[in-house]
Amino acid sequence: MDAPQVERDIKLQRVSGDLLAQFADSLPGFLWKCSSIGNRRYARRQVKQKDCARLIALLEPFQEWPQLLDPHLTRILPPLISAFLECLDHPVHRVSSDKDQSLSVAIPLPRAICKALYTLCKVRGEKVISRFLNNEPKYLEPLLSAFEAWDLPQVGLQTTQLSGGPLVWEERYIMLLWLSHLLLAPFDLASISSEVSSDVVETSTLGLDLPIGLPSITNRLLPISLRYLVAPGKERESAKLLLARLVLRRDMRQLGLLHSLVNWALYNFTPRSNRNISISIYQHVGVLSFLSGVLASADREAIGEFIIPIFRAIQSVADKADPLFIEVRSSALARKFMIKIFRLIVTLVLKPKPGPQDPISEAMTSTILEDVIDQMLTAVGDKDTPIRYAASKALSVVAAQLEGDMAAEVVEAIVESLDEDVLWENDFPETGVKGISGVTGKPHHMALRRSLAATNPLRWHGLTLTLAHLLLRRSPPPKQLPRILNSLILALGYEQRSATGSSLGTNVRDAACFGIWALSRRYTTEELLAVDTATVSAGRGCAEHMSVPQLLASELVVSASLDPSGNIRRGSSAALQELIGRHPDTTIEGIKIVQVVDYHAVARRSKAITEVAVGAAELSQVYWHALFDGILDWRGTGSPDAESRRVSAQGVGYLLTSQAKATSIFEAANVMIKKAFQELSKLRPREVEERHGLLLALSEIVNTAGHLLGESTETQQELETEFLTQKGRPKDLLGLWEVFSAISPLSVKDLTSPVLRPELTAEAACNLISSLMRESRSPHDNDQNRVAYHLLQGVPEAFMDKCIEIISLAIQRPEENVVLSASLAAKGAFRVLDDTKRGELLRSWVAALNSDINNALSSAGKSFGHLAALGAVFPYFSITPPHQSPRLPDEQLSIIHTLILHASANAQIESRVVAIKSLATGVLGSKVITHEIIDVLRSALDDYTVDSRGDVGSWVRMEAIDAVRVGWASGALRSENSTNEWLVEDVLTSRIARLAAEKLDKVRFKAWKCLRVIQIRPKYLLDLPSDFVDAPQTASYRYFKVLLSQLSVLPLRLPTLEGYVTSAGLGSESVLRASRLALADHLEGLDVLGSNKDPQSYGLKDICDGLLEILKRNTSNDRVAMPTLEVLAFLLDSCIIQLLQDTQFNWRSLFASVQKAHFKSGNILKLSAAVKVYAGLVEIPLIRRDVLTRLISMLMHPFPRVGFPIQ
Repeated sequence: MDAPQVERDIKLQRVSGDLLAQFADSLPGFLWKCSSIGNRRYARRQVKQKDCARLIALLEPFQEWPQLLDPHLTRILPPLISAFLECLDHPVHRVSSDKDQSLSVAIPLPRAICKALYTLCKVRGEKVISRFLNNEPKYLEPLLSAFEAWDLPQVGLQTTQLSGGPLVWEERYIMLLWLSHLLLAPFDLASISSEVSSDVVETSTLGLDLPIGLPSITNRLLPISLRYLVAPGKERESAKLLLARLVLRRDMRQLGLLHSLVNWALYNFTPRSNRNISISIYQHVGVLSFLSGVLASADREAIGEFIIPIFRAIQSVADKADPLFIEVRSSALARKFMIKIFRLIVTLVLKPKPGPQDPISEAMTSTILEDVIDQMLTAVGDKDTPIRYAASKALSVVAAQLEGDMAAEVVEAIVESLDEDVLWENDFPETGVKGISGVTGKPHHMALRRSLAATNPLRWHGLTLTLAHLLLRRSPPPKQLPRILNSLILALGYEQRSATGSSLGTNVRDAACFGIWALSRRYTTEELLAVDTATVSAGRGCAEHMSVPQLLASELVVSASLDPSGNIRRGSSAALQELIGRHPDTTIEGIKIVQVVDYHAVARRSKAITEVAVGAAELSQVYWHALFDGILDWRGTGSPDAESRRVSAQGVGYLLTSQAKATSIFEAANVMIKKAFQELSKLRPREVEERHGLLLALSEIVNTAGHLLGESTETQQELETEFLTQKGRPKDLLGLWEVFSAISPLSVKDLTSPVLRPELTAEAACNLISSLMRESRSPHDNDQNRVAYHLLQGVPEAFMDKCIEIISLAIQRPEENVVLSASLAAKGAFRVLDDTKRGELLRSWVAALNSDINNALSSAGKSFGHLAALGAVFPYFSITPPHQSPRLPDEQLSIIHTLILHASANAQIESRVVAIKSLATGVLGSKVITHEIIDVLRSALDDYTVDSRGDVGSWVRMEAIDAVRVGWASGALRSENSTNEWLVEDVLTSRIARLAAEKLDKVRFKAWKCLRVIQIRPKYLLDLPSDFVDAPQTASYRYFKVLLSQLSVLPLRLPTLEGYVTSAGLGSESVLRASRLALADHLEGLDVLGSNKDPQSYGLKDICDGLLEILKRNTSNDRVAMPTLEVLAFLLDSCIIQLLQDTQFNWRSLFASVQKAHFKSGNILKLSAAVKVYAGLVEIPLIRRDVLTRLISMLMHPFPRVGFPIQ
């Protein structure tokens, strides 16, 4: 997963101050309104909903970086709070007038304030925001009264979006949170209450028996908090906090409210035979959250008598099979609160006894502790992620409060759980046999490796996260670090795939990053260095001389550079920074490796593989070997998506470049190829993705080695030759000729069976063949004595036959990647084949294409590879020198004839695209041109085929443009022959000029690049700029201004105008605006009549004559006629064409052409454009009467959209 080039977090840091300043500056006008009398401000009654949404949108981006809000909270929170309190002092009417209700755009001010406060709570947390809420006790009753009044439907009044009605959930959440904050007042509630206490509180809550003599505030708060404690929304959290703080107040405990509410909560979990009353799961969740809130806020003295009853009740819910308990356990949220309750109970019972009267004995404490730990160890493997998070945190909190030996036992249990189902995988490279054995015995780490295929990824996530939390609290003693390191390193490389191919190990690796970060933070350098790395068998290439910090640094570098998940790469980078920062001078090039493996640099995976990994590898051989091993594993060439495997293969080539600097080209290539062979030999036949990646990696190794050898100096090549002589290497230096036979045998089934995804195997195998052929010594080479000038020597005949078989099967596939790879492989094979085999293979391909013309021109796609291969091998047949007979060899004529056949207008679009591309790369690239090729290019440049997929003809046009550009670059279209010159200028260049102005961005950009390459006759040369480097830039005003400059070239004037009207008439919004503005400015700068002395001079009349000519030629072609009418209408509306009234411009011809263009047309857009033109022509006195007559006749047009504008 790649991050965008401009990362959101960096952008947010830059603009955070401006966003929050804008928020703060908008608050006064949003909250307050100035009075016209006395210059006093008062809170608004209502605010616009869109203004509220705009302010909230300014806060939403801070969810990923909430700490950026902290310096600004003192500025933005007080105005919101003071405005809300003024609404309490001067209550607003929550029902608007009929006039306001009809607007449906405003909301009450308190609601808008609560929405903003909730957003701040969501971003920064309620604990931080609640500190800014006013805590004066005098506001307790007004806030409570407002809640009671606003939360009840108002009788007799219609409830609308503007009216108050019941509070929305954001209002309830904030107001209940504020009430809970006000309950922290140190005074008895009886002294705050303004009403007389009531002895009886009416409540319909089942099982609730309230004490007598509660203050009136309590009697009012209880129904509200109990009502929303069982709500499904966010307000349940505030209601829980309110109720917990209410019952834990000293005065309320003395009145027995805590006793009543706890008994009511336990009553909800009492099995009953008669359960006719249906209870929502949210009620169970609310009661559990209340119990957790009470246990979290109370001390042992206050809650001690209820600890045992609560524990037994929750334990029954967790273990027993009663229908009530099963229903409660079905909710993940309920299970999460149960885990929290268990954790809080253990925390309380482990605290010192407040006195001898405490009911919890030592035996009971031990029982509770054992049962809770057992519950937590089970919960860390729960199927729901929030449960695993809660259980891991709970287990670490419990262990942190235990004595050293008991905490070590908890850690030992976790490590042993991680060792369950971890098997040893036995690979035998020489036979390719795999076996699985148990963990008994002490296997050699070079022959065996751990297999995590049988493990449960959910349980591993929970256990690893628990281990990380334990390390953060420094619970494990240093003597347990070896086994912990083994588990963390295994977890850092944990990966499993679901049946659908999605990753199941990301959470495990994320927890491992957290664990290594905690280990680096909590343990000293001396403790880490004291660990014997020989006992850490999970380390990559672990050696006895390598320290633990160095071992962890190597693993983190691999994870940060290669992991497919962006979160893991960044997490590994953060852990690496913590490790090296906390333990300096313990890793190789510590400071430099942190700078290379930067948190932001690893965000994009492609950059992390091709730049970060290479930069780290250049620092030390330790990092190079670790990265090379990792890139050949599941993180690199074994990635599940093909594009990641291709990028990883590129990374392998970069690693070879790095290693060649330290050793030599042949030495580095030999080591890397042997390692790739070992991985290939372990693969099973169905491991197609892994084979695809490894074959691509081999291809990159060969390419890079050959490139380095070609760029090496004379002295370096002599050293390479000396190295080969000293080592006594055979001609098959790298053993590559065995890759398709002994190493990774490929059968016909591998390249044809749909089950085995043959397109991947074909692509990778053809890439490797192309690389091997390109870097092998050809029989035609004369430098046979220079060993080091070529990476490989002669190609064995058996290997060549296998390559031909693979190529013949691959070119039958329709996939674009396979077609490209197969054509390059064919080109490489023809490089080393003799003339006889070349001719035989060519004839077989041509025969396969021409055996059935109908099938060859179908859309089946089997001809794509053959067509691409024909173009690739074209240069390998002899070309007649210029001074001899101009006739081409029969093989080349056969190739040209076949390609032209498939590039004709009768062929399918896909076949035309491939055939034209082959003509460009093979034929035109070889400086060969015929009249038939010119005709094909002319037809392709005019292809505007449209089907259900859209303008598919644009694919053909773009390939034809590239073909013209290749022909000019190679010289095929720059012949001194006057016939060719006329063809290019009149037939091709004019069409390129037209396409450089058309409405499609990609076509326009390609044509512009081609136009800059083309050099027509010197008197027509233009100085065209080169700073339009991508397609969006060709949609700018400046581009169209530059393009209009070529109107001075007479042969290009009409084609350019014809393309220009498609942009200015029917282009996209941005293209239409830019092109019309450029056209208007350009025409306003022209004289009405051009100079007759200068052939390149032209005036407004010349341009309008050109537009009229285009309309005449295309009256029946809606693709050109419609935009031409739109452009004429625009120029008439801009009063530009009217400047020609005193000239000889043929107004009647224009009027007649417009009539002819829409005659008997059913195209509404075309008719509407014609009406716009008529509206402008009415101003011309010469034809005004005729135009009005025509408009009147169109008033009764059958299409109302045509007649209505005329009216």
